[in-house]
Amino acid sequence: MLLNTLFDELTGRGSGTEAARQERYNWLEQLRCANPLADEGGPMAGIPGHHWYRLPQVLTVAGQASDLLVGTLNAQYLVFEGRHAAAFAAELGLQYDANNRIDRPGGIDELLDAYEEEADGSWTTLPNEAPAPALAGWDDVYFRVRDLSDGKAIQSVTTIAYESSRFPGYTLLGTTLVGAGAIAHDDETAAYLQQIFADWAIQRDCAASCLPASAPWPHTPRQAPPAPFDFARNLAYLDTLLTAYARAQAQAANDGGDDAYWACAAASAAYQVFSLRYTAGLPLPEVDAALEAAIAACEAARAALAHAYDDDALPAFDFEQLTDYARTLQLLGAALLFGRHDLAMRLAALQTAFDGEDGVYEALLSTIDPQRPAVDEWYFAEPYSALYECLDADDRAQQQEHLRHYLAGWHGALVREDWFNGHLRAQGLGGYYGLWAFEAAAVAEHLGLERGALAHWVMPPTP
Repeated sequence: MLLNTLFDELTGRGSGTEAARQERYNWLEQLRCANPLADEGGPMAGIPGHHWYRLPQVLTVAGQASDLLVGTLNAQYLVFEGRHAAAFAAELGLQYDANNRIDRPGGIDELLDAYEEEADGSWTTLPNEAPAPALAGWDDVYFRVRDLSDGKAIQSVTTIAYESSRFPGYTLLGTTLVGAGAIAHDDETAAYLQQIFADWAIQRDCAASCLPASAPWPHTPRQAPPAPFDFARNLAYLDTLLTAYARAQAQAANDGGDDAYWACAAASAAYQVFSLRYTAGLPLPEVDAALEAAIAACEAARAALAHAYDDDALPAFDFEQLTDYARTLQLLGAALLFGRHDLAMRLAALQTAFDGEDGVYEALLSTIDPQRPAVDEWYFAEPYSALYECLDADDRAQQQEHLRHYLAGWHGALVREDWFNGHLRAQGLGGYYGLWAFEAAAVAEHLGLERGALAHWVMPPTP
């Protein structure tokens, strides 16, 4: 009986009562074991966990059997030999975490060996070369979230199937423990979580509706994608997602709900459509049209936010949040790179609340508008101060050196963004749409720098 309820919890089928969970915990404590394979240098050394258990009989999922259980501070996972996450997902109805939103066992700080936090808070980065191969710093997570909120506490439990370069050759299948992370109930938080769950359901349904392409991709990609990668299917998925977000926004507006959430989700997806069209090697007129659509989506999101908060001065992007700041510079850089100064000014019109506050942003805009104020401070020094120094320098060699430094640090400095290492998440739709420092290419073009000396995998090719 205890083994059955444990199996139900690990596979996300149920969790039982609090008394049953306590009984099962006491039972598991008697099954604690030492696992020499988890010792330093062992094949399971990368699996996060503090306690190991040997179950009295094997448990089978999708034809794979295991009797080994590992417990972390707030979760328990069966450990299977081999890579079976996709098969477990099909068996249990899990969806792929393309957007890197689900907490991994051990936390993001330990996610990839190639990205380690230094004593000064910075992160080591990949060498200045092509993206790491798929088996040198990767992770794949499939998940399902059950909402257990009861009107008194907001609570959910997440089931995941997890593979990672930290423990190649093994798959974890388990769940966060019920009772971990519960917070006092309030209507605003509960409504937001319901939007998150609805968003995941939309992503799952859109992915299910997009079948694999039957013909080879006819264009030469501008950035090496993860392999295998289906450009046609991913583009169809993002287009379908945009349509679904538009429906959700219209429904929320009709119901008097929060349509701003869906407008912002659509703006994010619209940028992904633009970036993936560029990455996929589509002709520039199609890319240009997608860029204009992305700016228009930002305008729609700002209008929805202004209405929701009754504040017409509210910006589309909050420069105090690195996610928003990075996306603003990517969009502004792309508009400048493609010579769409009209789009750059439309983007600037969305951000008047931050006029004169950030030197990097102002320096980029000053390349087309000399009336922009000169500012020598910025919201995020890493990696963006190197871009400011590049624009501020007079010597050509110094300009190139500052831009090389920027390119080398750009990806690693954004380690906590949900699109970080998208080139290493190839199993599901939407995880990769190209990783581009468009602002760096715009600066190189403006200064007339030799692009051959600035070759880097995040540097967009000249349009």
